[in-house]
Amino acid sequence: MASKAITSVFNYRILIILIETVLVYFLYNYYKINLAIDFTIISIAIVFPLVFSITSAYQRRQESIETFAEFRNKIIDISNIFYAVNGVQKEDYNKIYNELIEAQNLLVEYIKSSDGNTKFDDLRNKRKAILLLIDSYKHLFNEREKDSLIRVKNELFLSAEKLRGTKIHETPISLRKYCLIFIYLSPLLYDSQLVLGQSSFGYTIETLISLLFSLLISFVLMALYNVQEYIENPFDQKGLDDLKIDEMQVNKWESLFHD
Repeated sequence: MASKAITSVFNYRILIILIETVLVYFLYNYYKINLAIDFTIISIAIVFPLVFSITSAYQRRQESIETFAEFRNKIIDISNIFYAVNGVQKEDYNKIYNELIEAQNLLVEYIKSSDGNTKFDDLRNKRKAILLLIDSYKHLFNEREKDSLIRVKNELFLSAEKLRGTKIHETPISLRKYCLIFIYLSPLLYDSQLVLGQSSFGYTIETLISLLFSLLISFVLMALYNVQEYIENPFDQKGLDDLKIDEMQVNKWESLFHD
């Protein structure tokens, strides 16, 4: 797991930025280009917006965990309230429980998919079906039980709508593209500061150390961008930090009448 976490940041962007850094470094060295640029511009133009973008993506992940936990809890609440109603039989309980599990499966299928508005429409139709099922037993409810079931049912699907909102509203795309562009431009800014004022083009210890430092800066900036990309979508199950949906969702064996 540790090795996978380290290697997960490697992709074609890392290769591109490293090749660019080497080319720019030796180009500046060959033509003795030494621009007077303050390194703090990297912090202002790249690091600060990049950290802001990573923080926003992480907050989306944390909010998604909390919202999915609420959705899970509401499924248990509805089934428990329904079971506590006088006159409800095992078959009635299993019917509402299975409907709730199907609603959960539709939600999970939607949030894991790359698109899937149709899948969420299916979930909204399931909301109507669950309401009609609850209403078919209204002769068994008193007013308090009816209000509780309707309220918790509404809270259940409000959680689903929140998860959909999180899925379709990413962190600012323009900010992420801005960061990516400036990361690709960054070797043009700092390579000139690392080029040695040597009279001949050659491989010295100082040259190699300077080049390695330049490559390290490029690698770290692009690796941070890749980390942001991996945690941007907490549902697709591609990143190491995605929601562990299979472990969080309600299972059939949690039914009160599970065999």
